[in-house]
Amino acid sequence: MDTTAEGGGESLKSGSAVEDRQSAISNVQSQIDVLTDLSRRLQAVRQFPSGLLRSEHTSGENQVLQVPLSSTLKGSFSKYVEDLRSLHVAVVEEKVQEVLRTAAESERRDSNGIKDTREKEATQKRQRSPTPESPRPYLAFQHKVSSPFPPLAADEIPLTLRELPAYVQEFNATHTKMLLHIYLASGRESRNITVPVVLRFLIPDVLRAFITLGHEERTNGAVSETPALMVESLTVFGSRENKPPHSQSEFTVFQKLSQWVVRMLQSSPCVPVQSFMGMLVAYESLFLEKCPLCQRFLSVEGYLPPVARVRRDDGTWEPRHATCVQN
Repeated sequence: MDTTAEGGGESLKSGSAVEDRQSAISNVQSQIDVLTDLSRRLQAVRQFPSGLLRSEHTSGENQVLQVPLSSTLKGSFSKYVEDLRSLHVAVVEEKVQEVLRTAAESERRDSNGIKDTREKEATQKRQRSPTPESPRPYLAFQHKVSSPFPPLAADEIPLTLRELPAYVQEFNATHTKMLLHIYLASGRESRNITVPVVLRFLIPDVLRAFITLGHEERTNGAVSETPALMVESLTVFGSRENKPPHSQSEFTVFQKLSQWVVRMLQSSPCVPVQSFMGMLVAYESLFLEKCPLCQRFLSVEGYLPPVARVRRDDGTWEPRHATCVQN
């Protein structure tokens, strides 16, 4: 057997295969060049209308050239029409059409086996939801969201208007560094206390708060001879701000504190005075404690101290930034 002849034949086959690959690569590159040039010319034609009335020599970006429309039509618009015709001639050429057909065929081959879910999703959206065979059962018992305030102790009952003065005296005797008293408008006699009644609470060098109390709402229509007092609203000020209860503080920290407590009251409308005051006392450390979640004293947004209070399992109140609670 002539091994030399066999080796020469294999060499010729290998060289022919290399030439075929190079020819195929060159052909693909030429097709890519044709498509690239066509895309560039198409983009240029698309962008022309927006710049039809723009200056070719301007000092500022996108400066509009104030020229008569007639001169524009004679100049730039004529060039646009010429470019558009030239693009049309290029597109209908047999060489370009062949390249476009090859690209479309290549796209079809590459997309084989790939499921297009867009049409299926659109069809599902247009379809009506199936009618249930039977109505859903009525949920008689809804999940009850727990109150952010603690319940009263076993030996405590909600305060009444008659018991309020005695509670204020007892509170001041227990919390010697704070002051709570009944706020009376000018000209109002102290013995005539009626609902709504306002309490003024002071933590020296920290805050001053006005607490509005009202009677507990009776959902069953019954009226008690001695209705319980419930907290309705709260407005917080700086300790040295001398403002009436219906206004608001000039400082953002006390505005945010008021908003936070009001949201707590909205989530739990019937809050006894004793439970509410237990939470309010926890603000003695408003400017002293860090938020345990982010380990920061001032929040990232707003640079405020922890104005929120969240009740722990042991009954104490934990300071938190409002943003940390929401996140």
